[in-house]
Amino acid sequence: MLEERLAALTVSRLVVGAEDRAAFFPTSNGAVLVVADGAGGMGGGAAMAEALVAAVGSALDVQSAQGWATLLELFDAGRHLGETTAVVCSIIDDQIVGASVGDSVAWRIDHREPATIVDLTHAQRRKPLLGSGRAVVVPFVARLGDATLLLASDGLLKYAPADRIAACIGGTDLDTAAGELLGLVRLRSGALPDDFSVLLARRG
Repeated sequence: MLEERLAALTVSRLVVGAEDRAAFFPTSNGAVLVVADGAGGMGGGAAMAEALVAAVGSALDVQSAQGWATLLELFDAGRHLGETTAVVCSIIDDQIVGASVGDSVAWRIDHREPATIVDLTHAQRRKPLLGSGRAVVVPFVARLGDATLLLASDGLLKYAPADRIAACIGGTDLDTAAGELLGLVRLRSGALPDDFSVLLARRG
């Protein structure tokens, strides 16, 4: 786990597994966040996820959702040996601008009672993935406000109910929240059913 204060943001990251990648990069007025879940079973998934994170890290001046969508489309059009999901966004002061493809998500979780979850990536296309040359990238825009932003791979979403995810994140520091999210999906044996990656970001 890694928690860091970036300007007016606090960000926490937790990644377990060979195919998933998650990273955040500080900017002058916020941060850029990215989660990628390399497609397993077909080779090259981890390398593809790693390459995507590197591409995002080289484009920190992107200031719009369409800008991120264009970057992902250009990445998809390149020659690759694998495929990956992607969700990437900038937090610019109080605004979230991003784009996604696949089944990794960005959720805005408002902790006021009752807690509410807004799936910023609800319109995304699950397939084809980045690297297929046929991915359909969908941009998104939202306001962060007093909510928490969650970026996560399906290693969390397939194995934990949304209400328990929201409960783990509300009212606690983000490093502790990331550890509790991992606990939601860990099997009794201590193993995980899938690779797991989360990024959490909150103002202040």
